Amino acid sequence: MRLPPEPRFGGAFSWALRYHQAVRSGLPIVICSFLRPRPALSSALAARRNALALEPVRDQSLDDSWVVVDVETGGLNPRVDPLLAIGAVRVAGRAIDMAPSCEVHLRQREATASDNILLHGITTGQQLNAQEPADALLDWLAFAGGQPRLAYHAAFDRLALTRASEACLGLKERAVWLDLAVLAPLLVADGPGFDRPLDDWLVHFRIPVYQRHGALADAYATAQLWLALLPVARAHKLIRLRQLVRFSRQAHWFRSTRS
Repeated sequence: MRLPPEPRFGGAFSWALRYHQAVRSGLPIVICSFLRPRPALSSALAARRNALALEPVRDQSLDDSWVVVDVETGGLNPRVDPLLAIGAVRVAGRAIDMAPSCEVHLRQREATASDNILLHGITTGQQLNAQEPADALLDWLAFAGGQPRLAYHAAFDRLALTRASEACLGLKERAVWLDLAVLAPLLVADGPGFDRPLDDWLVHFRIPVYQRHGALADAYATAQLWLALLPVARAHKLIRLRQLVRFSRQAHWFRSTRS
């Protein structure tokens, strides 16, 4: 016997309709689970995971608390390369709050290649003797909660963190993200422009840099850029998270007009 014809609807509605048609036709039903089981954790880690407050903040003012994050990975492809370190600071009002900040390193089964170590600066010993990944990720998520995330080239950081959180904790990254690599050129017409490194924007705003190319140091530098962009955003009458999210979606059109 064949299954009923494929309906023209997609997603969950399509599945439910096919299920109903199969039941009415008297066909045997085979239900397959597409959900990955949660990773096995110790009771202590499972309790920490279950106690996390991760409900995402969907809207807030510029003066509320934001989490600025940067990651270090074992390569340039966050889809496959391991997450090595996470650095994050909070920005509240118009100041960077460094007490507390978040800096964690994730233990690796084997160290990354020596040429990668030259880029991220995390030694073989540091990689092999770091925190257990699940423990480090719980520290990060306890720090960040559901607050909006700010990053420079945020898609990279978001994907690396999402992969690691799903693999180690069975949790998905649901927070709202803003990419300063997109937002900065949208706000500042005479700035370095799109697809420029963070250093170019730090130079543009004359932001002094004392240390770079570590997760926490890069998060701090990104937070300084955010503080420089705040008055520009206010001048554009962009004073809330939802406004900035909508504004960032105009990037494709702005790129075409400025090219």
